[in-house]
Amino acid sequence: MKKKVISMFLTACTVSVMVVGGGSNLVMADDAETVTLMGWYDEDDMNPILEKVNEQMDGKYVIEYTYVANTDYNNVLSTQLASGEGPDIIMDGTNYPAEIKAGNVEDISDYDFVKEFNEAGMSLCSADGKIYGIPSYGWFSGIWCNASILEECGVEIPKTFDELLADCKLLQDQEIIPIAMGGDWPILRYFAQVPFRLTGNEYIENAVSGEGSFGEEAGLKGAQFIQDIAQYFQEGWSSADYDTMIDLFASGQAAIMYNGTWALDQADMIGEDGNIKDNMGYFTMPTYSDVTTATDFFANSGIGTAIRTDAVDDEMKAWMKYLLEHYADASLSYNQLPSVMPDEETMQSLPKVYQQIIEDVSNVKEYAKCWDVVIDSALVEPLEKETVILALGQETPEEWAANMDEYVKNQK
Repeated sequence: MKKKVISMFLTACTVSVMVVGGGSNLVMADDAETVTLMGWYDEDDMNPILEKVNEQMDGKYVIEYTYVANTDYNNVLSTQLASGEGPDIIMDGTNYPAEIKAGNVEDISDYDFVKEFNEAGMSLCSADGKIYGIPSYGWFSGIWCNASILEECGVEIPKTFDELLADCKLLQDQEIIPIAMGGDWPILRYFAQVPFRLTGNEYIENAVSGEGSFGEEAGLKGAQFIQDIAQYFQEGWSSADYDTMIDLFASGQAAIMYNGTWALDQADMIGEDGNIKDNMGYFTMPTYSDVTTATDFFANSGIGTAIRTDAVDDEMKAWMKYLLEHYADASLSYNQLPSVMPDEETMQSLPKVYQQIIEDVSNVKEYAKCWDVVIDSALVEPLEKETVILALGQETPEEWAANMDEYVKNQK
C-alpha cells in the first residue's frame, strides 16, 4: 500500500544518516560508533538502506536498528523513554507532540539549518515557538478528483461546502460513487474542515484540552456536516480500509478522495512524463466563513525525526545537518513534498502539479491541525470510533460531543 512512502522515508531519513549510520548485519570497523534507532519499518526495507550507508561510510558509524510493530511502537517507545532509555534517534508521528511535552526530544531551535524549513513543514515538530526535530517530509492534503468524471457529469469544482454537497448529489444521481472513504483518519479530515473554517484551530485545541467543549457551535456544525456528507461515501465504507479507498478512486469508480501528496503514486495519478495525469485534479478545503481564508488548509509535516534529549553530541548534530542537505531530493524523487522549499532552479524543473502544490503550501497563513495529532494519543481510537458512529447516524451531534467531552474528562 505505502511502499513508495516507506521507501521515500527510508531514503530521506536513513540513507541520509551517512554521518552516523550502518547496519548491525554488516561488516564494521572495530572502533565503529553505534547509534541506536527504533522504527516500525521491517528489516527487509531497512537492510538495503543500511547497506548503502555502510558502503559510503566504510563502517565508521553503525546504526543499531530495532524493529517494533507499528501497533506497539508508541507504547514501547514511551515505556523506554520513561525509564531513561530509548533509541538515540527518535522517530514518531501522531505521538510526537507527547514526546515534546514529556521533554524526550532535544530543542534544536538555535541550529542554523532549521531556518531552511517552511513553517507548515515544521508544525509537527514544533511547540510554543520552539523546534524539536526535523520532519521527514512535508505534505499537502486536499480533495483529489477525477476531472473526467466531473466533466462528464456536469460537475464543477466546488468552492463552498454547500457546493460540495450539491456536487456529490449530482454524481450520486448519475450512479457514480461521489466519495471514496476508508481507513481511520480520512473521515476526521472531512469533519475538521467546518470547525477550522469557523474558528481556525481554536475549537479543537480548546476541546481536547478540556478548556472548551466538543459541543460548541463549531463542533456541532461540523458533526452535522459529517452526517450530511457521509451519505455520499461508498456502500460499506465504515468497514473499508485505506487500500479500498485508494482502489475505488484509482479505478475510476469514485470521483473524489480526500488524501495527501503521498497518494499521487498510490492512486496511479502520475503519468509517464512525471506530471499528474490530465484527468486528475485537486482542490483544497472549501470555504465556509471568513475566519480562515481559502489559502489555509491541511499543509503539515510527516514523521518527525529527533535526537533524544540525553543523546545529544556532535555526531548527532552533524547527522541532523546532513539530513537537511540530502533528503529534499530524495523526497521529490519519490513524489513526496519536501519540507524544505526547493530553490528556484529546482522549482522550475518540477512537474507543474508540484509547482502548484508548493505554491499553495507557501501561501498558507494558518495551517489546519490534524485532530488525531492534537488530541491525546490515548483518545485517537475513541475519536475515530465515535465519528464513525456519528456519520452512520447512530448518534446525534450532541451525543457525539457529550461522549467526546467525557473521554477528555476521564483522561485528565
